[in-house]
Amino acid sequence: MSEPRPALVLDASEWFLDESWREHVAPRHWRRLPSRADDAIRAALEHLQREGVQATFLVPAAVAGRAEELLGELVAAGHEVALSVRAPVPLDELEPGQRGAYRQAWQEERAALEAVIGRGVHGFAGAWSVDDDASESWWRQELRDLGFDYDLTPRRGHSPQARALDGRALDVEWFTAWELDAGQPRLHGLPAEVRAEHEQRLVGAAARLAAGASRASAPVAALLGLDERPPGPPPPEPAPRPDDAPAAVAARRLAVVVPLKDEAEGVPSLFVELELLARALADVATCEFVVVDDGSEDQTWALLEKMARNRTRFRLVRHDTNRGVSAAIRTGMQATDAELVASIDGDLSYDPMELRRMIPLSDAADVVTASPYHPDGDVKNVPEWRLFLSKTLSRVYRLLLRRRVYTWTACFRVYRRNAVLHLPQDYPGFLGTAELAVRVLRRGGVVVEHPCTLEARLLGFSKMRVLRVVFGHLGLLARVALRLVK
Repeated sequence: MSEPRPALVLDASEWFLDESWREHVAPRHWRRLPSRADDAIRAALEHLQREGVQATFLVPAAVAGRAEELLGELVAAGHEVALSVRAPVPLDELEPGQRGAYRQAWQEERAALEAVIGRGVHGFAGAWSVDDDASESWWRQELRDLGFDYDLTPRRGHSPQARALDGRALDVEWFTAWELDAGQPRLHGLPAEVRAEHEQRLVGAAARLAAGASRASAPVAALLGLDERPPGPPPPEPAPRPDDAPAAVAARRLAVVVPLKDEAEGVPSLFVELELLARALADVATCEFVVVDDGSEDQTWALLEKMARNRTRFRLVRHDTNRGVSAAIRTGMQATDAELVASIDGDLSYDPMELRRMIPLSDAADVVTASPYHPDGDVKNVPEWRLFLSKTLSRVYRLLLRRRVYTWTACFRVYRRNAVLHLPQDYPGFLGTAELAVRVLRRGGVVVEHPCTLEARLLGFSKMRVLRVVFGHLGLLARVALRLVK
C-alpha cells in the first residue's frame, strides 16, 4: 500500500521573519520594514493555478485589513486560509506572564481573517520553530479553547507536520512564499553569510514550489476531514480597567531632531516610527519633529515634503549643501524653542523608544547620551574592526577627560537646549558629537549615559567615511589634550 500524499502548505509570513534572521533583525524593525506578504501570496497563487494544485496558505491577519480581494481569490480557487502569527521569540520561549496577551491577539486576528473569507479558520502556525518533542505545549491548550483544529508551528529537528489537536499528525510539503518575491528590499546591516543564505533561497523558488506541489495532494483541512464551517463570533470586548492611577504630570515639550542625508529609501518607515514614538511618549512628552535634510542629492527632500504634508507636528528644514550631521542637529535646535531637544539617527540604529527612559535623566543633566559601550549596553551586527576603532577612540576620550563616560560619538541624545545651543562648534560632521560632549564637561556641565543597543543600519548606506573620521578624531583628541577645546 502506498503512503498517503502530504498536504501542501504555503507559509505567507513576512520576508523579514526568515528564521535565520531572528537574532539579527530585532522586533522593533518589524513595524517599519515594508510588508510584502500580499506580493508573496499573489505570486504563489498564480504558480499554483498553473500547477492545478490546492494548498493551505498561512496568512498574517494584517493581510485581511488590506487585501480582501486577494483572500477572496484564494478561497474561490479552493485554497484553505489558516492563521500565521508572530512573536518576538518562539512560542515555547514566551514568559507565562506574556501568554494571555498573545492568546487574546490570536482570537482577534482569527476573527479578522474569518470576517474577510466568510468561513471558519481551522489552522494556526507560529512564525518561529520551537523545541517541542512532547505532544502537549501551552499554546495547544489555548488553541483548543479558541476552537482551532490543528497546529502547523514548525519544530526544530522535525519534518514539517500538521498536528491535529485530537492527536493525529499529517505530513506536509512546506514552502515559504516570500521565496517567490524578488522585489523585497535588500537589508544591509546583516552578516554577509546570513544575507547570502536568504538571497540564495530566491533562486529557483518557482521550480521548488512546482516540485513540492507535484508531491502533495490537498490542503490540510481536507486531508484531516474537517468540514467547512461559518465564521465564529467576534471576540468579546476587553473589560475596562479601573482608573485608579494617579493623575499624570503635564507632559513637557520635546523637539526630536532627525538629520538626514540621502535617506530616500528609509523616509517612509522613518515617519511610521516617529508617529508611533509620539503616541508612545504622549504621557511624558508632547513631541514635535524637526527633520533636517543635510544637502541630499537623491529624492529625500521630495519624499519629506510629501510625507510631512498635513502632519502638523512635523517641521522640515533644508541645507542647500551638505554641512555635516552635527551642523544639521544644530540647525534643528535653532528651528525650535522647546527647552528639551532629542537628536536621533535617521537610520534608526538606536531604538527611539529608549527616549522614555532618557527623558527623566535630563532633569539632572545637560546631555543624556545613548551608550552602547557602557558595561550594560550592547552592539549588534557592527563589524568587529569598526567596533574596535570606535571603542578605542572613546577610551582615549575617557582617559583625557578623566570622566567615566564610555561612549562619546553617539548622535542619539537628549539635550537641555539652552545648555548647548550657543556652544562653539568647530566640527560640523560626525566629530561634532564628541566635541559637544567635551565642551559641556569642560564648562562644568553634566553628561549622563543611558545604556542602549546600537545596531547596524538595515536600509540605505552609511555616509561616514571611516578612515577620515578616525584621523579627524585623532586631531580632535590632540586639541583636547592641549586644552584647545573648552
